[in-house]
Amino acid sequence: MKFAVIGSPIEHSLSPVMHNANFKAVGDQHTYDALRIDPQHFHSIKEIIKEQGLDGFNVTIPHKESILPYLDEIDEQAETVGAVNTVLIQDDKWIGYNTDGIGYVKSLKEVYPDLENAYILILGAGGASKGITNELIKYVNPKITVANRTLSRFDHWNLDVNTASLVDVEPVLSEFDIIINTTPAGMDDNLELPIHLDYLSPQTLVSDIVYVPFKTPILAAAEQKGNPIHNGLDMFVYQGAESYKIWTQQQPNYDVMRSTVLNYL
Repeated sequence: MKFAVIGSPIEHSLSPVMHNANFKAVGDQHTYDALRIDPQHFHSIKEIIKEQGLDGFNVTIPHKESILPYLDEIDEQAETVGAVNTVLIQDDKWIGYNTDGIGYVKSLKEVYPDLENAYILILGAGGASKGITNELIKYVNPKITVANRTLSRFDHWNLDVNTASLVDVEPVLSEFDIIINTTPAGMDDNLELPIHLDYLSPQTLVSDIVYVPFKTPILAAAEQKGNPIHNGLDMFVYQGAESYKIWTQQQPNYDVMRSTVLNYL
């Protein structure tokens, strides 16, 4: 079987390294590649995937919402958040799933077991944010706050959350137990911070869904202030493990997946 991850940019992705290591560990003959598909060429996605002969693929920035019109079926989780990161191709049908939220929450619970009572702020309102928010709502009692640069991004959200602009949440950061960055700030040599951390409480866990670089600017700034930090490595591995289960109906070797990514980094 043949798999890939599509996105733009895609050069930073360690999905091929991780999945190919897992295939070898479990004795599969599958292959996994990275395909850069620029947004202006996305209308040709069906032809591109068919040409590659893929049995399934992962979807990353900026295509998690763009892929929706091309799917034949979509699972409940992905439909709720309006974003897809995993596609299974079965009998010429494209079936969309979202494993981002499951992967992230699994990783967050390892470092913050008392999720139930946490006051959480999520930065960004894209596809990954929706997936994570939708999954966190199942575990967290206080209403989650999601902040974005433009509030119009929430027009099509159907999740029960508090919404705010990034500027408005900066003075009230001390109210939150966990702050999660899902914006692209910090990727690809982008050194900007999504928000300033002047009012950050010393106990607040600062998390970023990015794993390359290992410490994004917001994590480095939080660590410098003495705060606990959490990056996107384990989310990345868990969501990849869930994708593998969807494609093959088999259990992955999670330890090999994680250690391979960690060694590479």
